[in-house]
Amino acid sequence: ICGIKFGAGEGDAFFAVFDGHGDKGHDCARFAKKRLPAILASKVKKQRAALNAKKIKAMTENNQEKPKNAFHPSSWPYLNEKEYEYACEQAHIQCNKEMHDNKKVKDFLSGTTAISVGFHAGRMTVSNVGDSRAVLGYRVGGVDLDGTPAEEEKKEISAEDDSELVDAAGAKYESGSIIAIPLSDDQTPYRRDERKRLEKAGARILTIDQLEGRKPIEENVEDFNLGVDIDEEGDMPRVYCKDHNYPGTAFSRSLGDFVAEDIGVNGEPEIVTKKVTRGDEILVIASDGVFEFLTNQRMIDICAACDDPLHACTKLLEASYEQWLNFELRTDDITCIVLFLQSGKADDVAEVTRIMNNATGERKIKTIASTSTHQL
Repeated sequence: ICGIKFGAGEGDAFFAVFDGHGDKGHDCARFAKKRLPAILASKVKKQRAALNAKKIKAMTENNQEKPKNAFHPSSWPYLNEKEYEYACEQAHIQCNKEMHDNKKVKDFLSGTTAISVGFHAGRMTVSNVGDSRAVLGYRVGGVDLDGTPAEEEKKEISAEDDSELVDAAGAKYESGSIIAIPLSDDQTPYRRDERKRLEKAGARILTIDQLEGRKPIEENVEDFNLGVDIDEEGDMPRVYCKDHNYPGTAFSRSLGDFVAEDIGVNGEPEIVTKKVTRGDEILVIASDGVFEFLTNQRMIDICAACDDPLHACTKLLEASYEQWLNFELRTDDITCIVLFLQSGKADDVAEVTRIMNNATGERKIKTIASTSTHQL
């Protein structure tokens, strides 16, 4: 967690969860925790300084008087959406390369996922590498900072009022309800697009039952919407080298995992940006262990019933831990950050609809269930 003034920006902040895997996964996660925020902050600060230098140069050429604090970071221009996203992308790629090059971090068959949210210029930018997740709790209709429902204060409802938001079945959401909107898309072989990308890079996609010959290798799949559906079968598809029974990753992207990079498991993030608006009330950033047996909506409902973010974190982890013990004799790492957001900015329904449509696209697949209980 990097607090306010991240990258020298007033009100900027950065939050991330790193979930290591493999024998040296803890080293990979610690490395990413230290380096990724530092690299991103440096890139953002340098680019803002360059924009400020360009602005001052133009003022000088036009004989305009420069303000007294013209060189102070508080006066630097902010990055636009694409500039900040590019900085995030490059920060992940650089962090991944540094991890490979660092002799103290053994990432040959180890690595870490990375889910992060950067707040910059009134926007939140989610960068995802792996199968951790960021989920937004969005209140339909919005509520002003004083607690007054937006529709009561504003008599005239615009044509883009979010009472027109509908779920996947076409039903309207109830005004005042808090709905879960995924801001990241799990990068696993369940996703059809990721599966094809990996196979094109030379990977084999198999479940453990298929690898060990208990189930035939065939492309027999059914739709599976991670975040809405819960996979209780346990034998998920994994990524293997063409002629070897490793690395066996259950995700399709990560930081580290040097061996897997040759078959498409890379550190390039998928990025989603959203303006922070009145309807944005809850933000959950969590490792896959938290939502293994909890849907996105269940997570948001748990948090919405809590008085503060710490209370929400506690309840969320308790619920996840309880579900793990219902299904397994063990638990995965369960780590989360919960933020309660406040903003007076009007909601952008078109943007919300776009994000929701992207999240519910038919991009995921599920192998036909078997009787195996193998699990990561």
